[in-house]
Amino acid sequence: AAVAAGTTTYNVGVIPNNSQLLGVTIRVAIASNAGGAATVSVGVAGKTTQFLIANTNVKAAGETKTLAAGSLDTADRFSGDSQITATLISAGATATAGQITVTFTYLQDNNLQDATAV
Repeated sequence: AAVAAGTTTYNVGVIPNNSQLLGVTIRVAIASNAGGAATVSVGVAGKTTQFLIANTNVKAAGETKTLAAGSLDTADRFSGDSQITATLISAGATATAGQITVTFTYLQDNNLQDATAV
């Protein structure tokens, strides 16, 4: 489907309550052919300051990975079900090609008695 210029947010998946985020990967299998710049950011719905990966160029095939900032610690623990979103920002002419996959890895019910909720 064609993606018009502007900002579009997609729901990627849910990290269940009491889980710990370990990492996020963005794979660009087919580069966007938007007339201008095209980027994607991955974050947690409703938390505008928390981007897991910010402003990744999707006009070239490749892969971007990040280990969550506090993985194996308390910073990326979730005290409630949390929607993960991908926000595409596209400029210029409508894109008619592009394929992006977002993968996130987490530990479910990780015995988080000392959790700091995000």
